[in-house]
Amino acid sequence: MQLKRLLLLGAIFITLETLSAQDIHATLFNMTPLTLNPALTGAYEGTARIGGMYRDQWRSFVPNAFTRPTIYVDAPIIRGFRKTDWVGVGLMNYSDKAGSGKLGVTASMLSLSYHFAMDKAAKNVLTLGLQGGQVQRSFGDKESLKFADAITSGLPTEETGFDDVSYLDFNAGLMLRSTIQDNTALEIGLAFNHITQPKYNFQDVQLGTDDGALKRPMRIVAHSKYETDLTDKWSIAPTVLAQLTGGATEVVLQGWGGYQINQDYKLDFGLGYRFGDSGQLLLGADYQKQLKVAFGYDLNVSSLNVASKYQGGFEIAAYYIFKIYKKPDTPAIICPHF
Repeated sequence: MQLKRLLLLGAIFITLETLSAQDIHATLFNMTPLTLNPALTGAYEGTARIGGMYRDQWRSFVPNAFTRPTIYVDAPIIRGFRKTDWVGVGLMNYSDKAGSGKLGVTASMLSLSYHFAMDKAAKNVLTLGLQGGQVQRSFGDKESLKFADAITSGLPTEETGFDDVSYLDFNAGLMLRSTIQDNTALEIGLAFNHITQPKYNFQDVQLGTDDGALKRPMRIVAHSKYETDLTDKWSIAPTVLAQLTGGATEVVLQGWGGYQINQDYKLDFGLGYRFGDSGQLLLGADYQKQLKVAFGYDLNVSSLNVASKYQGGFEIAAYYIFKIYKKPDTPAIICPHF
C-alpha cells in the first residue's frame, strides 16, 4: 500500500512539475460557464443566475490532493445598440489547491459580453465576451514543503522565494448559438485564455525580472453542444470540449440524455470520456429550467490507475436562474357615463 501511495504521489508531482502552468479543468464544464468561455456571460433567459461547483480529486487515496470551489454570478443587464441585442456582465471566483503544501491559485474575474442577434427573432445569436481580473498564487502550508536538501540534512527548509504573488490575467471568447427548431439548439464556442501570457512563477514575479521567466501559455478552448428532443419525454445532448495549452491537449466527449418526468422536473444522465485520462459518470436534475444540479465522477483509466485502483475525482455543481419580471402597467379604461 505504501509503495502504491508513493508511486501515485510521484506521478502527481512529476505532472505538476511538467505542467506547472496547467489550467483548471472540469468534468461538468457546462455548469461553470464563466470559466469555460466569457461569451457565455448572460447567455440565458432570465434576470440573474448564481451558481457554483466543488471538485475534489483523489480524496479517497490522497486526502485533499486537489480541491477547487468555484462560484459565479451573471446577468443580462441592458439592451444593446439594437432592440434585439443585449449586454451581459458577470463575476467569477475560484480557488484551486494542490498537494501537501496547498499550492493555491485564486482568481477573481469580471466578465462582459455583447450578444448580437443575427435575425429579428433572435434565433441565431453571435456573442463576444471579454474577461479580466486578478490571479494570486500562494502556498497555504509552507511548513509541509520538503526539498531534497532538507531530507538529506534533516534540517528545516529555509522559506525563500515563496511569498504570495499576483498578476493580471485576461481572456476573450466568441460563441454562436442557433435555435434550429423549437426543440433543437446548437452552441459552438471558442475561447482564448491568458492572452497577455503573464509571468506566473514566484521568483520572477517578486524580483520583476524577465530572465528565464515562466509565462502562462495561451489556452485555446473549443466547445460545442447540440440539444434536441427525441420525443415529448426523451432528449439527448452530445457535447464536445477541446483544450490546447503549452503543448498539452485535452479532448472530452460527453453524451447526455434527458427524461422529462413531468412538467416541472427533468432527469439528466450520461457518460463521458477524457481521452487518455478518464471515463466519466454524469447525473443531474432540472426544475422548471431554473434550478439545475449535477454530479460528475471521473474514473481514472490512465497510467495512474496502477496506484489509484481506478479512483478519480468527483464534482458537484448547481445554479439557479432568477426570473423577476415587471408586471405591465394596466392602461386605464375610461367608461363615460351618459
